[in-house]
Amino acid sequence: MTGVDRVIPDHHLAFEERLFHAVNVDGGRLVDRLALSLSSPWFGAAVGLSLAAALWAWRRERRAQSVLALAVALALSDGLGSQVLRPLLARARPAYALPPGTVRWIAEAADVGSIPSLHASNFFAMAAVASAAWPKLWPLFFGVASAVAWSRVYVGVHWPLDVLCGALWGGICAALALASARALAGRSRSPDEGVRRNAARLPRGRASK
Repeated sequence: MTGVDRVIPDHHLAFEERLFHAVNVDGGRLVDRLALSLSSPWFGAAVGLSLAAALWAWRRERRAQSVLALAVALALSDGLGSQVLRPLLARARPAYALPPGTVRWIAEAADVGSIPSLHASNFFAMAAVASAAWPKLWPLFFGVASAVAWSRVYVGVHWPLDVLCGALWGGICAALALASARALAGRSRSPDEGVRRNAARLPRGRASK
């Protein structure tokens, strides 16, 4: 059986279908444009590149560590999500699982596994890394990620649990990436550098003794 002939099973739940239809409504032209913009690959790429540039520009002491954490988080989220989790947890998207005419499908989506939503996982991974760098701005970062997750259900290409699982998966990937980047930065720091930093924290009189 070829990939074209493969039929992805439908594993959605009844309550999930009700939630889906509650979000997948006609909100009007402006809401449609907002949802399509949030779901656009160009928006994701722009946010990712902007975040990487901001981490490099404003996190000067830890710029390499922060950008590495971002790159690893996205690689785990998108790579393992598409190549491992989606085949393992295969279930059809709403547009392919529900009867024709019952889904308001306004964004393109291939007939591939639906869970997790990689848009949601990637944006929540970016939000977690950004929040680690700028903790006071976490409502902004997670607000954008939540809006992207909402848009994927609104445009008709994901179930609600897809985006919830995506958010969880993105958070896990970010936590692993941040921990790995910190560990790598700790190993690469020379003993002399550690001595200098500790001396800098001491009062001047004690540091000179």
